[in-house]
Amino acid sequence: MTATHRITARGWVVLGAAAAMALGAFLFGIQELYPVAAASATLVVVSRVWVQSRRWDLDVGRHVHPVRVPAGSEARVELSVDNIGRVSTPVIAAADPFDHGRRWARFAIAPMHPGENRKASYRLPTNRRGVYHLGPLELKITDPFGIAEAMKKAAPDTSLTVHPRVDKVAVRSASSHRDDDRLPLPVIGRGGNEFYALREYVPGDDLRHVHWPSTARLDDLVVRQPEHLRRGRVTVAADLRDSVHNPDTVEAVLSAVASLAVSSVNSGLQVRVVTTGGMDSGHGSGRAHAPAILDGLAAATPHRTSGVPNPFKVVGTVDPVVLVTTDLASDTDIESAVGLGGPSGTTVVIFESGGDRAADGGRQRRRSAVRVPPGGSFRTAWEVATC
Repeated sequence: MTATHRITARGWVVLGAAAAMALGAFLFGIQELYPVAAASATLVVVSRVWVQSRRWDLDVGRHVHPVRVPAGSEARVELSVDNIGRVSTPVIAAADPFDHGRRWARFAIAPMHPGENRKASYRLPTNRRGVYHLGPLELKITDPFGIAEAMKKAAPDTSLTVHPRVDKVAVRSASSHRDDDRLPLPVIGRGGNEFYALREYVPGDDLRHVHWPSTARLDDLVVRQPEHLRRGRVTVAADLRDSVHNPDTVEAVLSAVASLAVSSVNSGLQVRVVTTGGMDSGHGSGRAHAPAILDGLAAATPHRTSGVPNPFKVVGTVDPVVLVTTDLASDTDIESAVGLGGPSGTTVVIFESGGDRAADGGRQRRRSAVRVPPGGSFRTAWEVATC
């Protein structure tokens, strides 16, 4: 590691004071100020030389364990420090910035003999979903007066991904009766490869299923939809428009989407997660698909409303759809979302923000939605709706 040497803010203050005293001695003839100015400037020079003469060479290993955690779980940074130099080190100050420097881990490394090894660890905050950058880890020594310093970067940038909270929820059919207050929820159907229907191509579809005669006639990609795929797929959509959210509802919506997606994957469904902000996981299943979805949701952020008449057009599927939004979404938006799932149906999950925005008519049109009261549990609301 190559050290960077520099004068600290305190050192520049001392130099400025030395220059001011020298100027004052010249202008006002106060000869006594000359020695003080010279002593101040000499102190800065000596401090710089002292720092440059120190020999210290540390090898630092830093590991975040684990690198992906659910919100609220423990994540630790494990450090291993070796003195690979030939002399003992001075006291070294270490600083590791977290979340682009909004928070810092600061600690001191006591003098180490040649060949000595030390280990330490500290916790990282995981109470909030997101992708957090850590580093680079900086090591620094200063002279006894804090006038000059030498700094080395000991460990590169790394990151910690905090996933949304995931609750295990039931994924089964609640009802198929049109006059019931509940909508059908995703369910795995029977197997088989029998031909079912034609539909528009959506990202993630196998191009081998493209129906070329219909594609040529309609001038748009059309795919064959086998029965077993229709029954075994689900799309979960998140409304991330900033106009329908406050900080609490954003996290609640993303946690609900994560819970539905992971539970559906664990139930054997092919799951696709989309957001109005542009995320699209494509249909997938298996052990690797759920972590990929959670990584995308960890990085998701609210976006400005684009003014598009149908913000949920990004879903573009006839598979079962679960749309998660809030009661600040307009009735028009909700109505346009109801038909997203085609014949398979659409389940709308609405988080109530506690305001009085929703009118009685809107509530009647949304009576079949899964409603989550302010501060309430999504899992409870979902499972009550599926009973």
